[in-house]
Amino acid sequence: MRESIDDIRKRIEKIDREILRMMANRTAAAVEMGQMKAAESIPLRAPQVEEKVIGRYVERAREFGMSAESARQIATLLIRESIEQQGHIPRPQLSKRMLIIGGNGRMGMWLCRFFAARGHRIRVYDKGDNPQFPVERDLERGVRDAEVIILSTPISSTPGILEEVLSYQPSGVVLDIASIKTPLVPVLRNASAKGAKVCSLHPMFGPDTASIIDRNVVICHCGSAEATELARSLVDGSNIIEMEIEEHDPLMAYVLGLSHAVNIAFFEALRQSGRSFAELNRAASTTFMRQVESARSVAEENAQLYYEIQHLNPFNKDALEYLQRAVDDLKDAAVKGDREAFERMMLEGREYFGGK
Repeated sequence: MRESIDDIRKRIEKIDREILRMMANRTAAAVEMGQMKAAESIPLRAPQVEEKVIGRYVERAREFGMSAESARQIATLLIRESIEQQGHIPRPQLSKRMLIIGGNGRMGMWLCRFFAARGHRIRVYDKGDNPQFPVERDLERGVRDAEVIILSTPISSTPGILEEVLSYQPSGVVLDIASIKTPLVPVLRNASAKGAKVCSLHPMFGPDTASIIDRNVVICHCGSAEATELARSLVDGSNIIEMEIEEHDPLMAYVLGLSHAVNIAFFEALRQSGRSFAELNRAASTTFMRQVESARSVAEENAQLYYEIQHLNPFNKDALEYLQRAVDDLKDAAVKGDREAFERMMLEGREYFGGK
């Protein structure tokens, strides 16, 4: 008897249940491995092993007539889930007493929850109470007691707070997560030269991020090898990019400053057009929808933080001038009918991104 559509759907549902059961079994095995990694202080990520697993999925996909890209996505998802579960296994030998300065802020709370989930003991120094973690009212006492001090404070306030923290001569490692490093460079370099254990981090994501797995974290060297080594262990599982602290802001002028500016300019141009978003969105193209998604997320961000990223990075001026020049070139090519110039921009852009 021929199966009906409902019969086939039930069969697919049964297969889906089996897939989920096998995924759960795989994750359970990964947790066992994670416990062994934790006991032996082995890093969470093993990129070469991950590539082998992905390659194995891609190879098997060909045997079953599936697309290689789908197999790659499935393998990546499973690896991420495994590492995420392993990341929550406490490592008692690595557990630290942490003081999160600014721990009541959105990113500060993210740090508190993240490090607490990894077995660290958290105290918060900030205004007001914290519903989840104990609050330290005496900064000097908190700094002297902590093995790790992390500053999650506004960029403009961080240099002053950092100087105060360092004045208490902490024995622990001092880290900041400021998005712009130029105001901190002299403080951190001077402290390192005097023997302080300092390092500068920049998580390249916001407080709505669910997982650190496959997220970029920049580690800026300030002269203390011990602090840098600890920083690596604290963000194990992320994609770590290391550089000297002086290299950070020239790069961020484009990675942050320019990308933010493009989105702000986009939604400001829409606003100034006098056309409502509802009207434009009804006729939206795929490109428009993608750009709106990015621009909307920027519009909903912390305006003070985004202003400081633009204002306090001295290298943003060049990036914004390149943006202005690019818009002027585009306007000239389009309005004056310079097809050759327009097509050249498109071609050079394609080549820049690695296309043919």
